[in-house]
Amino acid sequence: MRPEPQLRRAENEVSVTEVRNALRCPRVFALGRARGQPVVFPVGASSLGALFHRIAERFARELETPPARVRALPAGATPAEIAGAVAAWLTGHLVAELEADASYATMPGEVDDLAEALRELARYLAAEVARAGLPAAEALRALIPHAELAVEAVIDDAEHTVVRLTGRIDAVHSRALGAVDVVEYKLTDEANQELDQAQVALYRLLLRRALDLEAEPVILRFNPGLVETRLSPAVSDAIVARRLLPLIGRMVGWAARPETAPATARRDLCPACPVRRACAETYRDPVDPRDRPPAGAIRPRPDPTGGLRLAEPTPPAAAAAVDTAGQAEADELTPLIVAQLRKRGVAAAVNRVTVGPSLIRVEVSTPRQPVAQLDRAAADVEHHLEARQVSFGREGPRRVFVAPRRTPRPVEMAALLAARASFLREKPGRFVVGESVDGEVVTGDLSDGSTCHLLVAGQTGSGKSVLLRGLVISLCHFHPPAAIRFTLVDPKRVTFGALAAAIAAHLTGPIVHDAEALLPELDDLVDEMEARYRRFEARGAEDIDDYNASADEPLARRVVVVDEFQDLLADKATRGAFLDGVKRLGAKARAAGIHLVLATQRPDRNTVPGEIKANLGGRIALRVQALVNSRIILDQGGAERLLGKGDLLADLGHGLVRAQAALA
Repeated sequence: MRPEPQLRRAENEVSVTEVRNALRCPRVFALGRARGQPVVFPVGASSLGALFHRIAERFARELETPPARVRALPAGATPAEIAGAVAAWLTGHLVAELEADASYATMPGEVDDLAEALRELARYLAAEVARAGLPAAEALRALIPHAELAVEAVIDDAEHTVVRLTGRIDAVHSRALGAVDVVEYKLTDEANQELDQAQVALYRLLLRRALDLEAEPVILRFNPGLVETRLSPAVSDAIVARRLLPLIGRMVGWAARPETAPATARRDLCPACPVRRACAETYRDPVDPRDRPPAGAIRPRPDPTGGLRLAEPTPPAAAAAVDTAGQAEADELTPLIVAQLRKRGVAAAVNRVTVGPSLIRVEVSTPRQPVAQLDRAAADVEHHLEARQVSFGREGPRRVFVAPRRTPRPVEMAALLAARASFLREKPGRFVVGESVDGEVVTGDLSDGSTCHLLVAGQTGSGKSVLLRGLVISLCHFHPPAAIRFTLVDPKRVTFGALAAAIAAHLTGPIVHDAEALLPELDDLVDEMEARYRRFEARGAEDIDDYNASADEPLARRVVVVDEFQDLLADKATRGAFLDGVKRLGAKARAAGIHLVLATQRPDRNTVPGEIKANLGGRIALRVQALVNSRIILDQGGAERLLGKGDLLADLGHGLVRAQAALA
């Protein structure tokens, strides 16, 4: 081992977890250091990851005194026999944890995945033990000489900044023929693969510096099936030399001066950032409105012991009292409209001017002239004010001119949730769509027979993904997982990915990326619907709300949100089964508390056949390509003239409303 240089400053100490945070976002690291507390970043984190690691650590501590079933396994036992004994050992600890903490009962899908992950770990260890040719208990002790190993070493980066690096290694495996692995357990998907490789590469460096041990980095990813990733020593050392050591040197500077830390290039992290408020207060550079964080949905967060606690919703921010920029635009536009009408002999009176988040609406009348004269002049006004995109419309007896704002006002979900908190809290199933042109919060209710299922359509760039995220957030914001659960289908893998960690406890399982995988889910929901009706009949209840009012174990509403459902209709092999499931649930599932939200970017006759329209009463249309697409969704035109970026028309049982979707 080479001699370690002396530290110049005691504060030049960095942990591997901090390096991982800095790879995500330098400001997360800098703010965590400034606050003197570690930052647990929820993006891509498993809500039960801490429990897995605690069970694995306890298992490693008990290797000296294994259960009788393991001690009884002789040399030459088969991998299946060893795996069965080790799996029983591991899952026994899981059962004890479940019995001790009632919070896990709200997460049955995640618990099932965790149990399978533990069985996969048992199979992995069993394969290594079987190769050793020793009794299983002895081979296990030799295989895992270290678990939850705290290590540290003094290193210097490419610029010769001296840093003490610390870390805690999940496990060191000493395999047959003297090979040594430094092992990191992960319960997340491969979206974090780059970070995981960096982490385990640093652990290889620490083992070499601290224990003079050459180890091969290994990532065991349980999701819940096992995927093993090995890094060659050469690749691992290259990652450290080219990327991580220079980063560690910069981290020392950011720790001393947090204000110098640059922003992350990954804007998908901002919605679930644990220090987003401190970041907004410390760093004043603007953030794209689409990247602003969602309102704090109730979600499980790991505590330092690995248990779960239910977080309270983040207090919503207050809405701006006066929209001065919008009012200034309205004051400029209204005289132009009146002047153009007067040039055509129409003495128009302005009845009302409404400044919405993205639109200015000017209602006019002709007290001393026939309204037909105004209607005839409107086309000329539209032509002469084409640069301002002014359009004319009739709303019953009213006549209005509408124009988009040059600088739209962002509609924040947090402010809308605050405005309608009492309505949303009253019972699960109520949701927020956005803000109307008149400044009202547009809401819906899945328990309403006319909007128990929703059909959403909008072309690329219309804001459909933002709208769907907002619907999900508003549905679960005031209600725990025991009251509402979601099945999310995201074939494009971009709609719900950043949201998954924030609402993990509300999900029935991982986000579904293969549209065909939805079909068995629909079959299960049909069975669940029938089972619920049998329970209602036995209790004499009319619907889920009536049943839950007196039930010892209330039922959760189930909401299935499917983005791009047209893929299921395009394939003859899946079309029939999908339509059958939609028809059965659409016709009967409302009272059982099971709801469908289907979204598409291609609302044509093939994608939205009569069976879909007949069973999905709630309609939300964002911008579509043509009049025919608008008519398919809304039974009338208008959606083809929307502005995009969240401008929408919604029919939620009370007539058509134009609104701006909330950012979430």
